[in-house]
Amino acid sequence: MTAIKICGLTRPEDVEAVSALGAAYVGFVFAASSPRRVSSENARALAAACPRGVLKVGVFADEPPAFVREAVAAAGLDLAQLHRRLTEEDVAATPVPVIAVARPAPRGFALPRPEILVRCHAVLFDASEGTGAALDPARVEEATGSVPVLVAGGLTPESVGEAIRRLRPAGVDVATGVESAPGVKDRAKLERFFAAVREADARAL
Repeated sequence: MTAIKICGLTRPEDVEAVSALGAAYVGFVFAASSPRRVSSENARALAAACPRGVLKVGVFADEPPAFVREAVAAAGLDLAQLHRRLTEEDVAATPVPVIAVARPAPRGFALPRPEILVRCHAVLFDASEGTGAALDPARVEEATGSVPVLVAGGLTPESVGEAIRRLRPAGVDVATGVESAPGVKDRAKLERFFAAVREADARAL
């Protein structure tokens, strides 16, 4: 079954809602440039609303290792998603497993070096980084990896089924496509998104 990650959560009630719907991951954004940014105090409250078994992911960009470690400790994060050119030092300095991010490049996606990638929990092919820009499946199909693949970028209840049917990712990651405003999730869109993922999975059986 395709795992679902709902990212950019800012309200405890949304964490509770997506967990009840079956999210495998919930994402809290600490990156300074994001309109969905949360503080460590906010993230602690969000994490408290997360039931056991749902993985809590901190999303970071250029924040230094000390900041990442403090956020992990404050919110009890299970994973750290690093939106930057991943280095061996990043992996070694992060106290929880890392989700690497493959970012768009002139020819496909820029992936971490293989010896770094194999140490990661998963790799996220992200065409959007929270902007809602659409994923080009052809560019993901051209890439290969040695860890589970997650995909993001312009996914909506209407488009996620096709992405799953074409790419068969381990998981899908969405923020903008299930919101009424940045950081505010729309219950109806969430329900349709989860239903679309289940339908695509059922058709694949």
